Amino acid sequence: MTDGIRLSEFRLDDGTRDLLGKEIAERVAATELDSDADEAILATIGAHALGNLLPGQVLHELEIFSVAGAHALILGNLPRQDFPDTPVHGYGDETGLAVINALHFGLLQLLGATPFAVSYENDGRLIRNVVPNPAASGITSSWGADSEFFWHSDQPHLPFGEPGTDPRLYVPHYLSFYAVRNDERVPTELTAVDGVAEALDEHTRTLLQRPEFAVGVPASNDMDGSVRELAPARLLETAPDGRLRARYDRGTTRGVTEEGATALAAFSESLTGAGSRELVLNAGDFMIFDNTRVLHRRKAFSPLPDAGARWLRRIYAS
Repeated sequence: MTDGIRLSEFRLDDGTRDLLGKEIAERVAATELDSDADEAILATIGAHALGNLLPGQVLHELEIFSVAGAHALILGNLPRQDFPDTPVHGYGDETGLAVINALHFGLLQLLGATPFAVSYENDGRLIRNVVPNPAASGITSSWGADSEFFWHSDQPHLPFGEPGTDPRLYVPHYLSFYAVRNDERVPTELTAVDGVAEALDEHTRTLLQRPEFAVGVPASNDMDGSVRELAPARLLETAPDGRLRARYDRGTTRGVTEEGATALAAFSESLTGAGSRELVLNAGDFMIFDNTRVLHRRKAFSPLPDAGARWLRRIYAS
């Protein structure tokens, strides 16, 4: 089975990277800029520099990404800075990461995406440090390492939103990442929802589009009594643009009817053999993918010692 992933991939030359890093570093040096309190300022600084220095083809691909049908986009060899040790316990000093935060928020602005934080995850902060947190040992979480994080979409227990609505109430449309370090060479694997669906028989596909399922809160979420199980729910839906979208987490999804349970088992079994695209992000790489049209996973791995352990920076956007 092929992965079905449509990927747009670009890499900056070293000269453009260095000019971009210099311009952003100069612009953020005058004040301390926090990723939550000063997100709009960081985005403006980043988008201005990126708009001036990125090649025209890259700018065009960023502009059309949301409508062109690609599942994911990677822009490699972005500026880096002097980084502290990996914050394996979850949080660190955001003001010291202003250069890469301006890059990340600026790219989202050029993509036409709105970054957002949610109260029920990551302590309500915009940027999540995807790190091997010892407190998450044995948990299927972006803070985990020793357990496989099987195919899933993020926050599948929420309804799908549409343009012009408050994104915090709905499934995040996009997941975006900046890689600080990944010396373990751990891949993020993607598989396209439509490709998985095409491998199923028509009857199973029909059942998956019926409201015969319940989807619970992921284990990585903070305790929040306002976040509930979504039921009855459809696992597969056709979006207003005609594309197939999905919600799924093996650990929190169940069928509420006998037919639904059978269809869910077939879907989960199909995923065990699904074709996937293994994307290893190197330091300075940016990636964004469509969380409604792509399922992703991360296999278990052995992290390096804390100071140099894998560290990605994730932002939800819609």
